[in-house]
Amino acid sequence: MNSTERKVLRRIRHLASVLLLFLFFAFLYSRSWKHALFLEPLYEIKTDRNVVVLTFDDGPSEGRTLPLLDLLEKHNVKGTFFMLGQQIEEYPDIARQVVERGHLVGNHSYDHPRMYLKSPQFIRGQIERTDSLIISLGQPDVHYFRPPFSAKFILLPLVLNSMDKYLVTGTYDPPAEYLTPYNGAVVAGEIVQNIRPGSIIYLHDGKSSDVEEFLKSVELTIRKLKERGYEFVRVDGGS
Repeated sequence: MNSTERKVLRRIRHLASVLLLFLFFAFLYSRSWKHALFLEPLYEIKTDRNVVVLTFDDGPSEGRTLPLLDLLEKHNVKGTFFMLGQQIEEYPDIARQVVERGHLVGNHSYDHPRMYLKSPQFIRGQIERTDSLIISLGQPDVHYFRPPFSAKFILLPLVLNSMDKYLVTGTYDPPAEYLTPYNGAVVAGEIVQNIRPGSIIYLHDGKSSDVEEFLKSVELTIRKLKERGYEFVRVDGGS
């Protein structure tokens, strides 16, 4: 190997090291709900009012979504439902009721894949397929997308920006919601202790755990936050 070839090889190694370092720090930066490359996430509502946002992921589901809608109607609360396209296909009538009852539907992908190392074509396909299903429910447009697993590394924000969509994360995701058995009082307690005006709260109406305890967590959250003077709005500010 002559000197010119050695210089080229050193330059390639240097560029590869710089690229790997960039990707490493970009990955760490993107792990925060507050940050993403190329597109600022909507992780809270900018407001001076005592309002919070209830969001529900992974639905609609047969056992949870309808009783949840009844509960929200009972308390005159509007929420935001980040739906999966495959769930809309399975339960179109339930999904349509979400729209008809005045809630906002956001896009949560078609079948909940991790968006790491996916091509722009794959990402766009997941979004467009689900957008079409949401629009078929009677909602005229879809501006909000929440990534599965909150994974938003590099290409996803670029694609969303090109599609003129908001990248929605959140402010608080109660750890107790992922425990078994599901304890509604504990979930609600975690939420109430960790929110502030403008908070976007993660919940899930697509999980298969105890429906009664899930509904209990939502009702207790609503009651306790209303006692503290909070109101509930959709992620677009509608109520």
